[in-house]
Amino acid sequence: MHSKVEKLWALEKRNWLDGADFYERQLAPDAAMVIPYPEARKDRIAALSGRCPARQWEAVELYDQSVTQRGETVLLSYRVVAWRDCCAAPLRARCASTYLDDDGSWLRLSHERETLEVEEAQGKVSILRRPACPEPRLGAA
Repeated sequence: MHSKVEKLWALEKRNWLDGADFYERQLAPDAAMVIPYPEARKDRIAALSGRCPARQWEAVELYDQSVTQRGETVLLSYRVVAWRDCCAAPLRARCASTYLDDDGSWLRLSHERETLEVEEAQGKVSILRRPACPEPRLGAA
């Protein structure tokens, strides 16, 4: 399962960096997305139309990662800090994604994201820092 888990975490990170391209490739036909902004639950068609054109995240850090597998279904849960060039502060969130092994291809069945508030006054600011910027990618919106 070790190589399978590494592949899934790599897929999950690609989700953040590839934007709409990831969804075209990996989102299952009956998938559900639960993201608090601008709406709550979306099906595959709404998720794809809402992601185009998508502004990709330029850097992400996944941490507090956990994996649960039942048969051909795997749940990834984690926390993320993600940066975009347009925003001064990074997104901090708690996430969970469910994948299905569909004859060797991993399809994402669901994704949930809960944005976390940074409580600077209480000293709960994450020590994660923005990684070095990758080379610019053509086609990023």
